[in-house]
Amino acid sequence: MVKARRDAGQTVLHMGFGESPFPVHPRLLKALQKESHQKDYLPTIGLPELREAVASYYERKTGLDTSQFDVIIAPGSKLILYALQMAIEGDLLMPVPSWVSYGPQARMLHRDIIKVPTVLDEAGFHIDPDKLRAVIHAARAEGKNPSKLILNSPSNPTGLTIPEDELQAIARVCQEEDIFIISDEIYGLITFDGHYRSIAKYAPERTSVSSGLSKHLSLGGWRIGIGFIPKAVDGLHSLMSNIASETWSCVPSPIQRTVIEAYRGHEDIEAHIRACTDIHGLMSGFIATGLRNLGIIAPPPQGAFYNYPDFAPYREALAAAAIHTSVDLAGKLMENYGLATLPGTAFGADPGVLTLRLSSCDYDGTAALSALQNGAPLDEDFIDSYAPRVREAVETFGKFIRDNT
Repeated sequence: MVKARRDAGQTVLHMGFGESPFPVHPRLLKALQKESHQKDYLPTIGLPELREAVASYYERKTGLDTSQFDVIIAPGSKLILYALQMAIEGDLLMPVPSWVSYGPQARMLHRDIIKVPTVLDEAGFHIDPDKLRAVIHAARAEGKNPSKLILNSPSNPTGLTIPEDELQAIARVCQEEDIFIISDEIYGLITFDGHYRSIAKYAPERTSVSSGLSKHLSLGGWRIGIGFIPKAVDGLHSLMSNIASETWSCVPSPIQRTVIEAYRGHEDIEAHIRACTDIHGLMSGFIATGLRNLGIIAPPPQGAFYNYPDFAPYREALAAAAIHTSVDLAGKLMENYGLATLPGTAFGADPGVLTLRLSSCDYDGTAALSALQNGAPLDEDFIDSYAPRVREAVETFGKFIRDNT
């Protein structure tokens, strides 16, 4: 819909799709040119040199003891998540809100989805360990088999992180209740305080980590995902390898050989990641501040490139304007204001919860990155110069509120 309208010459402010806008790093472009002739099938679980580089990189960056895990390479982290859901029998414990694919993957495998309540506030994304335990016990009493919990921090759709002490408490519940943890850390290197958080540190014997390069290096279309499979779960790595063999075979050879460079720890690539993260932080923070100034609930994002505002303060006024659900809300913004968003229902929320997922990536990332590297300060003038559609989107929310409340 966005593309069709833009092709027709209409203005659309695109906060619907989360694709990091920055250019491919020159070192990786050069490496891809060098490796473009490679055409051989590689080992199903990934090129050994790449798996070694991934393990070493994550040990240095996160402090995780990667010797406790086997590494697997896949065409995107989504397939690793699906393969893990397939490999671990039983039903899925899914926090609400969660990324859009977790639930559909469980349904494709004919597994029940057991929703776990969360709290979102200025301190982050919270899962109460006592409530998690109660949900597990209630599901078992209903005859369900909760066996795995999927987490995502920083979170898509909220841009919030789970505090470190709460990760530790969640891990303890999972150990005591025999729950496997699937930790989706695709945004792990986009945290605005620079701190990498992983629940795998607290339960390495029952946690699998998935990640990749699509977010912090803007390489979504290269389809490269990585997974850490705990050695302590007997047979899991072998089963994951079998699933990979019968589905994706291997990641393309030129891509695997190229992205070894992304895991070498080169200072120019690390500086690129930090710069892109700083710009993400500016954009997401600007949006949150603008929405809060309009009376909308919008906790300051702590990572990734998303906001998840709640329009509950305007529930009665919006109902009078025939806006009763998040789908109504997103539809009205698109049809009448040219503002593309995603409704909270896409992320597991009940229809009457008036939340939206907003991406903060509707700007020219190449121009913005170049300006920062040339000394431009990250302030509101930067947004006016390099991300005018981000400002216009916030202003459009203001017009929407004035028109409908």
